[in-house]
Amino acid sequence: MRWLSLLVVCLAVTAGCNGFGGLSAETTVTPAPVSEPATSSTEQTPESAIAPGVGGGRIIDANRLASAHRNAIRNRSYVWHEHHSATRVRADGTLEIVARLEVENERRYYFQQSTSWSGRNVSEYTEGTSRYRRVVERAGYRHVEEPATDVTARLGDRPAAAVARFLSIGNATVRATDVDGRRYYRITGTTNSIPETGRINNYNVRALVSSSGFVRTLTVSYIEYTIDDRRRIAYRYEYADVGNATVSPPEWVTEQWPDNTTATGG
Repeated sequence: MRWLSLLVVCLAVTAGCNGFGGLSAETTVTPAPVSEPATSSTEQTPESAIAPGVGGGRIIDANRLASAHRNAIRNRSYVWHEHHSATRVRADGTLEIVARLEVENERRYYFQQSTSWSGRNVSEYTEGTSRYRRVVERAGYRHVEEPATDVTARLGDRPAAAVARFLSIGNATVRATDVDGRRYYRITGTTNSIPETGRINNYNVRALVSSSGFVRTLTVSYIEYTIDDRRRIAYRYEYADVGNATVSPPEWVTEQWPDNTTATGG
């Protein structure tokens, strides 16, 4: 199925194997409190007057913004949700990647991912010096214990790659907004092309960005053309419980390795 191969490639690119005409103030009501991650101060220039890589009514450097976002989530607790889908226009068929990452600290986190086309679900719980991995497939499941890696080193490039790719739009509309008493910037835009993607149409992107470069939410939709079809691409990620997330070992970890994990962080 050639279309399946093309869609898998499209999803995997982001999933990873690894003049400003005045800002209007809005008040945004959010379903849950979210605090802005603390980061080291960055000198502001006209080219980054809003956030790193953002200024003058433009996304000047999406890669710089992506790097700032990666730095903003380091050594922070949070819950991150991601959903990426591709749907054929002329025939039935939707592929999806759904992921969830819960982080208490750099060495205590829980990651889960499912893919609709493979029937393969992966879960990883990291604590201290060990990473516990569970893979569930149609043929069964297996458990593996591996050396731990800091969460930002292992998974931080995933949201950063989405920022770099989907916010490479140039001109943008930016509005100041308050989220739980903190200043954010709501960025919206469109473009005719983005990196690592062929011909596209109807591209729309929305993001909520802090002055530190923390991209709290990112939502994208567009049509991508293939040789014999079109596909609707939808991507979204969002952060919650920033600065307040805690992580406990899942049941399968405590059953498989009862002597190697603790119930609370230390």
